[in-house]
Amino acid sequence: MSFQYSFVSLDEAQLQRRRHLLDTYGQIAQLSALIPLLAWQLPLLVQSVRNRLTLSQKSDRTKAHASPVVSRFANDAGKTNGRRVTRWARFKWFLDGEVAQGWGTWRVVLIAALWATWLSILAIRNTGDDYLHLTKRFGIIGASQLPLHYLLAVKSSWSPVTLLTGLSHEELNSYHRALGRIVLLFFSLHASFYLNFFIQKSLLVKRIQDRDVILGLLAITSFLILGTTALAWVRRKNYFLFFVIHVAISLSVLPILYFHVSHLRVYILESTFVYLILILQRNYSQTAIPNATISHIQGFTNLISITIPLPPSLSKTSKQTFHPGQHIYLALPNTSLTAPHEKLRLNPFTIANLPHQDNDADNNNNSIQLVLRSLSGTTSLLSSLAPNKGSPQKTATAPLLIEGPYGSASSFFPSLPSSDRILLVAGGVGATFTLPIYRALLARNFPPANIHFVWSTRRFGDTQWSWQYLNRRPEASNIKFYITGARILKGHLPGHFDEDPEAREEAERTGLLPEEDEYDARAPDAPDVVVGVDGSQAVSPPRIGVDPPSVPLLPGRPDFAGVAREFFSLGAVGGEREGLALVKAAVLVCGPAGMAAGLRREVGRYVRSGKADVWWHDEQFGW
Repeated sequence: MSFQYSFVSLDEAQLQRRRHLLDTYGQIAQLSALIPLLAWQLPLLVQSVRNRLTLSQKSDRTKAHASPVVSRFANDAGKTNGRRVTRWARFKWFLDGEVAQGWGTWRVVLIAALWATWLSILAIRNTGDDYLHLTKRFGIIGASQLPLHYLLAVKSSWSPVTLLTGLSHEELNSYHRALGRIVLLFFSLHASFYLNFFIQKSLLVKRIQDRDVILGLLAITSFLILGTTALAWVRRKNYFLFFVIHVAISLSVLPILYFHVSHLRVYILESTFVYLILILQRNYSQTAIPNATISHIQGFTNLISITIPLPPSLSKTSKQTFHPGQHIYLALPNTSLTAPHEKLRLNPFTIANLPHQDNDADNNNNSIQLVLRSLSGTTSLLSSLAPNKGSPQKTATAPLLIEGPYGSASSFFPSLPSSDRILLVAGGVGATFTLPIYRALLARNFPPANIHFVWSTRRFGDTQWSWQYLNRRPEASNIKFYITGARILKGHLPGHFDEDPEAREEAERTGLLPEEDEYDARAPDAPDVVVGVDGSQAVSPPRIGVDPPSVPLLPGRPDFAGVAREFFSLGAVGGEREGLALVKAAVLVCGPAGMAAGLRREVGRYVRSGKADVWWHDEQFGW
């Protein structure tokens, strides 16, 4: 063999010592996970203190800047610490960058690499030259990580990992996937080393017929299928396939490992306990809604709106339970219309309103609004339940099952107002994430001038659901709608196409009007949007009983270089320490992966140049 390990023969005492070392190092590998979890508390404490100080001292900063003596002293301190602060801001920005699509951030990858290194040390230490000891060590250390791996998948806010780290399920999911890859690696090494041993010792034909080997091969095959179907391209192609296989194998592999060898059973029983808690938690978090209201959003859009009245158990506590930007899982009860998988609660949908703020005027009950784009699966079925747009009946009621709320907003939103300025960017229905955050910040008296809200959508009609909310704060500024289906008409701004035949001809020629299969532009509620080169527009909105807000409409896709330039070129406001420290900004985006990548690339220029300390959040679904 090409390395120091060899096939050694051991007496009974040596076998017992090897067994003792295997069990000991397996326990060390499992319990040592408490060290990073507890260590996570320190930066959380520091960040909490910093946020409190930032909020309480914002007004004092402005007063201090008025004094030239204080400003001179602060500038001297800023020069001393400026480089260190800038380097730290750049490093944080680097950590939050994605390594590759579906592989998590550099922060997750580096932590996973350190953890894999530590586990590798435990796998090698005190194995001497015993090949089988090394082989068995890989297996038991991989099994020791299974309880934590399952625990990282628990959605409840009462999860021990969530309580220790303050991270939501969505944030922990990246670590769940990373640990899954580590477990797969260790099990693969365990299986590969054993197969090599069988081949080298001419035992393969005999041993492959034994129960422990059969179960071991079945287990490693299950883990390989699990890892393969979790790849990004598989999930994008068939998310339902990924979900079903993930759930089925996660459950079925536990009894396989339990009967594989007896030494793993303590870890398998722990994992089974966590899995059962996960199932009970999801069922406990489920709420039956007998009378949800479903309707098509009027105009030329494939959006549907669902209003879900909250039962008293949730309605009374909604102010503490719901945070802007959170989502729920939605499913249909068993009916003649539902496919078998509709009750699995596959689909997360962001809550588009503020349940504790948008009370029903008649009975003061809280409700949540969902805005869904009808595509396939659950959304297509929900769309079929709503009355046709031409029907006199505008809404329909249906029973639903909801689970939640979930989302990382519960952890980041309370500290969001400590930022000096905030940029919210959405694509399509991604505004269901950013708009509630925007409204909640205004409700907390965050300066409107310090919030930029950019929304890109194909049709102006896709924004209709937001009008009722935006019109409540007419003083709000720095909002821009980008209509990607509109094109510049060389500065010509007719009020209505029917009143200007030449404008209609130009619009049809340039492609401003949609294709006939998209909608009939001659319909009475057709939303005509004509955008000039200066950003001004003339709009004939759909007749939905609500006027559109006074928001600039711009044609095409957002120019993120310009968006970032405008956002970071604001004057010193809200307690910014111009010349003393970096601008503390928060950037939140919910939209296609390409949109998030383009925005991050432009915002990153200001971080790397030492002009800003940016907290970044990309709200993505797909797990």
